[in-house]
Amino acid sequence: MPEPLPLPRDIPQAAGGFAEEILRDGAFARLVRFHAPGDNEPALRPRTLLVAPLSGVNPRLLYDMVADLVAGTDLHLLEWRDAAEVPAACGGFGLAHCLSQVLEAVEDLGEEVTLIGLCQSALPALAAAALLASSRTLPKPRSLILIGGKIDPRINSTPGDRFAMAHSLDWFREHAITAVTAGRPGAGRPVYARTTQEKVLWSYVNRHLADGCDIITKALHDDGRDPEGHPFLPSLGSLIDVPAEFFLDVIGTVYHAHALPEGRMTWFDLPVDTKAIRDTALLTVEGGRDDIAGPGQCRVAHDLCPRIDRDKRRHRLLPGVGHFDLFHGTVWRERVRPMVNEFLHQRP
Repeated sequence: MPEPLPLPRDIPQAAGGFAEEILRDGAFARLVRFHAPGDNEPALRPRTLLVAPLSGVNPRLLYDMVADLVAGTDLHLLEWRDAAEVPAACGGFGLAHCLSQVLEAVEDLGEEVTLIGLCQSALPALAAAALLASSRTLPKPRSLILIGGKIDPRINSTPGDRFAMAHSLDWFREHAITAVTAGRPGAGRPVYARTTQEKVLWSYVNRHLADGCDIITKALHDDGRDPEGHPFLPSLGSLIDVPAEFFLDVIGTVYHAHALPEGRMTWFDLPVDTKAIRDTALLTVEGGRDDIAGPGQCRVAHDLCPRIDRDKRRHRLLPGVGHFDLFHGTVWRERVRPMVNEFLHQRP
């Protein structure tokens, strides 16, 4: 079995003595619950499920977000393993398998859970909420929080969006997918490798050197809660391999077919109907200078969920805020986290 990713091991030591409890430990994902030792009343805190993005981001980049949420909620984190550490014999892992993991986690945690999707994980979170809303027997999330999410990349498309939409799946198979090399547990597994992602990441950073985007600002002054123990820039650069099946599914489903906003997305042949969501409250948060998930790409979730009552939905656009500010540093702590906290405690 692959070694756990480092985030859950780090958080308890730095967040006031919180400990972890592994609820599910699978080949591709772990469901971890954080709690204070001796805490016998977890039900007094809102139950939350944070779905980590499966985009090559190492969970340690979420340190600020997790450390703040674990202090005020009954927090559960669905995190993804480095695909290079998963033996090829475990088979492939696509977008449908990712949705299955989210569905199983919500089923484990029950109807009072708030589901939080961040960046790439916003679409699986929304899709899972739609599938659960269509079921007569499965629990439905109490609320859904989507932060900097890429639901419809046609809205205020970023350079990365336009690149993905302009290149075919065959192009990505040829230029972005490689096999895990010998010597690692996942040898032979096709992946979107971290070495390939590094080239994309540093090209992105270099493009913004003169622009003053949040990455550059954080590189000059790390505003995280623990810049020495969990520095932003090394965490950003500590990438993980992504299963090739998932990466190509996202390109095809999100960028080429626009399947969810067009109402054509399916999960193992079952339709994903966002219009079925009615009883789950919805909060979306966007950054006005987000050049990874352009403004409007996350807000569109409200248009896709017309049956949610007005008093159960909120949207906030933060002018001048970049993508990484939404979950790391001063903006997260002082502007985003209070909104999330208020939404978590509102009456159903």
